[in-house]
Amino acid sequence: MIYVTGDTHGSNHLGKLEGEQWPAGRGLKRDDLVLVCGDFGGVLRLEKRDRDILDWWEAQPWTTLFIDGNHDNIDALDAMPTEQRYGAPVHVVPEHPHVIHLMRGYVYELPVSPDTTTSVLAMGGAASRDLNSRTEGYDWWARELPSDEEYDRCSASLGARDWRVDYVVTHELPADLRMPALDWRSYSSLLSGADTLTNYLQWVYDRLDKEALHCWYAGHYHKDLYVDEKVRVLFDDIVELSA
Repeated sequence: MIYVTGDTHGSNHLGKLEGEQWPAGRGLKRDDLVLVCGDFGGVLRLEKRDRDILDWWEAQPWTTLFIDGNHDNIDALDAMPTEQRYGAPVHVVPEHPHVIHLMRGYVYELPVSPDTTTSVLAMGGAASRDLNSRTEGYDWWARELPSDEEYDRCSASLGARDWRVDYVVTHELPADLRMPALDWRSYSSLLSGADTLTNYLQWVYDRLDKEALHCWYAGHYHKDLYVDEKVRVLFDDIVELSA
């Protein structure tokens, strides 16, 4: 089984995955997956607080997957050795073998059951709009947006599949789909316009085979809603993926 949910921000929003809030999680096994749509928050400064958070994830009965958001330490993730999992490279968090970072621009074949997989494009990253309150290397990292290489990788991954995938998991939304998710009280600065990533994601969305696409999931906006027929923003909701 595979479940996907929104930002967890370190320990700030783990409650949605705990027993009383999500009893279904207690019945999962190591072969089952829980995928976080960015702002995972367990890899920041690699201090004791991070280790405690990662220990919590490792202690869960499932295997955790996550993409990066704008509030994750991409420098630390980049420094981790890569392994091949689910048909593409991943970062396995050291000393936490069941906490796995899905890298930008790869399509993964994730197991829905022992004999069935579903294809998932992972594309993390987003632009922070609160830089005035953040310090580079402490709670902000310049690698928050994808590199040219990662954009090229994403395009090539999709092109090799004729732009057909079952799911897309991102932190940010395509440029033209952001407005329904915006809350002017919290995200007023986002109204100023799109950026390179949102424009790129719009380009991807326009080219995807919509008949093949089951759903596109994103985090970042701290809401739970559909912004398009097949594009859904997650925060507290925990959604099961199908083949």
